[in-house]
Amino acid sequence: MMDLALLLLQEGTTGNPNAIGVFRFFAGFVLVITIYTTFLGFTYWISKDE
Repeated sequence: MMDLALLLLQEGTTGNPNAIGVFRFFAGFVLVITIYTTFLGFTYWISKDE
């Protein structure tokens, strides 16, 4: 996951529709979705009754 974050911070923009721009867009999308689902899973785990 850290590799994806480092790729997103490299020089360049995602405005150009070349292969690297498309890859960086989907890498960022997957990174955000992963963080969001991890947060939802943690809040479910911490709030469930035992």
